[in-house]
Amino acid sequence: MIKTGNPAKALLAALLVLAALPAGAQNGINSPYSRYGVGVLSDQSVGRLKSMGGVGTGYRERNVINLKNPASYSMVDTLTFIADLGFSFDNTNFQENGSKVNARNAGMDYMAMQFRVQPRIGMTIAFLPYSNVGYSFSHTSLINRDMDGEINANSSNAGTGGLRQFMGGLGWRPTDWISIGANASYLKGDLSLKTMTSFSSSDVSSRTVTYESSLSALKADLGIQTTLKTGKSSDNRLVLGATWSHFDGMDDNTTKADVHTTGDTIRLEQAFAMPDEFSFGMSYSWKNRTVAADVTYENWSSARFFGREYGQDRFKASAGFRMCPDEESKRFFRRSSYQAGLSFAQPYFRADERKGPLQFGLTAGISMPIASAYNSMAYIHVTGGYFRVQPQESGMITENCLMMSVAVTFMERWFQKWLVE
Repeated sequence: MIKTGNPAKALLAALLVLAALPAGAQNGINSPYSRYGVGVLSDQSVGRLKSMGGVGTGYRERNVINLKNPASYSMVDTLTFIADLGFSFDNTNFQENGSKVNARNAGMDYMAMQFRVQPRIGMTIAFLPYSNVGYSFSHTSLINRDMDGEINANSSNAGTGGLRQFMGGLGWRPTDWISIGANASYLKGDLSLKTMTSFSSSDVSSRTVTYESSLSALKADLGIQTTLKTGKSSDNRLVLGATWSHFDGMDDNTTKADVHTTGDTIRLEQAFAMPDEFSFGMSYSWKNRTVAADVTYENWSSARFFGREYGQDRFKASAGFRMCPDEESKRFFRRSSYQAGLSFAQPYFRADERKGPLQFGLTAGISMPIASAYNSMAYIHVTGGYFRVQPQESGMITENCLMMSVAVTFMERWFQKWLVE
């Protein structure tokens, strides 16, 4: 008699867990730059790839969930179901004109599951943020001085919201050297931005402007990877990858936003439009070591936010390194893997008609086996990072962020066949 696992079991479990997550869940964030566009964008890297600078387009490793390129899903082991859950913690220091303030945040990063559907076909389901909005700040400025005294204006700004992404995708490996894949994502979220200006003189009326919108969109990702052997050993290989992402559903009459000004409300039609994204990447592996690099281009200059076009085309670059001394060793630290990475990103918006800030990142981490049995394994991934948001023009805020993320990966042999005589 033969007993075998059922792929429907994996799909049902994944859907039940993701359905239990609150649709409005989001990472905590404090950044004045999240008031622009749709907020601060998530890098969408998971597990050990987060400590490798967020690479993934050309990265391909067995039993590692890589949401950056759906073609990588075909690397899932035919017997294995994988669940990955991540959390992040950060402390950010804000600096402007000699003033400094700190803010701490914590939240869930993502949840992802991966399993095989058929031999050479893997499926992934994930829930993760696409963008986050969270800020609260104020400033006072002099607007008039005469013989009767000074008139000062106090501007208070606050915003919340962001976009959440529900993703499902398939990766297929038709031959040993090429893989293709596709994701379909549903994005949903709310944006609420409020500015209130009050004056020191009672002769001048206060003014409040609130931007509000509830957004939804579909997003498609197409990916390809090719694997080339570079030596006699199967461990020596070069992987090249490319992806293309496209939004649909934000550029029609269902995308609206309300602008509330003191005593008035304006409805904006076709208020949002999102960009296409193209990425190219590579990785090279040898002797339990891997180096990888990605380059991404996003045409935000064609995007719209609350009816305005103030986006600009964006380039991102990242590079990472991983090594594992001995995956078969019985010694804990020799069986663990070690990662490090660098990243750079241009802004995708103009901040009040000025150039937005650049972002630089440095990450490092360790992936440790915390449980091992015949039919299951578990790993914990700990990543530390330093990120700097550097203004390109004077008079803007500098951000220095220390980040730590913790992710846990569970692997179960759900699809193993047993032969009973």
